[in-house]
Amino acid sequence: MRALVVGSGAIGLRTAVELVRRKVQVVLRSPKHPLDPSVCSQGAGGLWMPFHCDDPRTDRWAIETLDELHPMGEDPQNELVEHVTTVSLKRNHQGPTIGDFLSDNYQAGTGGSSPLPVWSKDPRLQFQHVTTHQLCWQNNVLKLLIPTEKELWDAGYENAWLFRPPIVDCPKMLQAMVEEVDSSDADVDIETGIEYESIEHMVDEARKLDCDKIVNCSGLGAADICGDDQLIGARGILLHYDRNNCARRDSIKEGEFGPMIHDANILVEDAPWGSEEMPCYLIVRGNTILVGGSYLEGDSEPSIRESERTKLLKNAELVGIDTKKSQPIGEWTGFRPFRPTSRCEVDDHFDGIQENIQLVHSYGYGGSGWTVFVGCAKEATQLLLA
Repeated sequence: MRALVVGSGAIGLRTAVELVRRKVQVVLRSPKHPLDPSVCSQGAGGLWMPFHCDDPRTDRWAIETLDELHPMGEDPQNELVEHVTTVSLKRNHQGPTIGDFLSDNYQAGTGGSSPLPVWSKDPRLQFQHVTTHQLCWQNNVLKLLIPTEKELWDAGYENAWLFRPPIVDCPKMLQAMVEEVDSSDADVDIETGIEYESIEHMVDEARKLDCDKIVNCSGLGAADICGDDQLIGARGILLHYDRNNCARRDSIKEGEFGPMIHDANILVEDAPWGSEEMPCYLIVRGNTILVGGSYLEGDSEPSIRESERTKLLKNAELVGIDTKKSQPIGEWTGFRPFRPTSRCEVDDHFDGIQENIQLVHSYGYGGSGWTVFVGCAKEATQLLLA
């Protein structure tokens, strides 16, 4: 058995890893090398949290990914994953109370105008739905570098989600996956600059490479390869700051009971700081602080517009960075492959027809690539080997 994996971002590489672990010979083909800085998976925030992926299988894939990432984050010797306390600010009271959430009779994901997500019930995430006052009271112990209670109240943020998810250091994880595949006995010649024009082109290449299996993990490339008009790019933008030397505003560094010293992720999609299309967030990842962002479907601008850069700098100030003392060390623009339903399925039209070559598609995971990459890789592999 020999498989051609098309695409070598988080989804493609993790699928290749899964196949190699099953002793399947693998050939990787991709337009760009997975360690190229322009690859979408390189620049992503790496925060574990289902985000703009509406497929009903998302929560299952996400939990399967959490099963792998969580123990890595618990290991102090592991540099690929880190657990970081995360605060998602909400302007108005949304969904059930914390008492409802803790009740044995409460089923997350049902009832209310904005119910808590199903994944929030996983005890490993230490999820709490708290008022702003409760958040700031707890912060006397947590010592998180987050905006003050007055700043949050003045902006109208009355409550928050408080949880502790894993954060993937994306460049390092991609490097680790490349090394795992490369150290196996698989054919791992990653040719770059290869862009398939159609499924037929991909199948023809598989035949030349003596592959009887194909996994199409081409992300946005699938729009052209498969003629998939449901797949669109959702543009994201980020500024990068040096985590080790980034100055924080004086107002958030000193708390009532001592200095605030611990990094935290801060997520805001509610006005006035953020919106669904232009969220305000800070994610700490490895040695970098990422400040975003945007979720603009169909926007193909390859660089950050000046008006957007102004907004990102404002976001940085809002979430606690002293922008007079710290300047960005880089910036990034990427395009999330959004599809109303992710495509993780056997292509029955080509299954067993073209020289007995089986084709499985795995793409369209929106903003949840690093949240589901293990789960969907396992499912694609199971489909391929069934």
